Amino acid sequence: MSLQSTVLINQGLGVIGDLYADSPIRSQAYILKSADPSNNVFGRVFTKIAGEQLQVEAGGTGVFAGFLAYPKEHALLGTVSGGTLAPSLTLPNEVTATCVSMGVIMVELPAVADLGDYVYYDVLTGELSTQAPLSAPLVGTAFANAVVDYFQVTQPGIAVIKITDAPATSTL
Repeated sequence: MSLQSTVLINQGLGVIGDLYADSPIRSQAYILKSADPSNNVFGRVFTKIAGEQLQVEAGGTGVFAGFLAYPKEHALLGTVSGGTLAPSLTLPNEVTATCVSMGVIMVELPAVADLGDYVYYDVLTGELSTQAPLSAPLVGTAFANAVVDYFQVTQPGIAVIKITDAPATSTL
């Protein structure tokens, strides 16, 4: 994933992974250890790796750690493939980065979504999707403790979600 290279008036909202609102925030720093480092993308969901202290992976089935956030803390880190000055929203493994488990942040959604739609993540990649409340989750996804908030999403792209610090095993 690359940084946004054009800004349309209705998309000048912010950067994926940035906080959107001044609301209560819960976050913690972790070491990224994904099986595929190309999935270490800001705005995706990360889970704790069982038996490893403070290590997380993109997606996963472990305890919910949160959404990878604060991209401006990693300016000029470069790309996973070694472009040291290339703009990127992807981090390599072994980097300490922050995950937000409660708050309001900007993420990338692949499709339109209504206010209040539930946010799910792919357990293999951490990529996000949404579904109407009380819909059955798609196979291979898990609830991301979040809902679409503030704006209706009328096209794929940047969206604002509210993350609640609910247990990862909550039922819908």
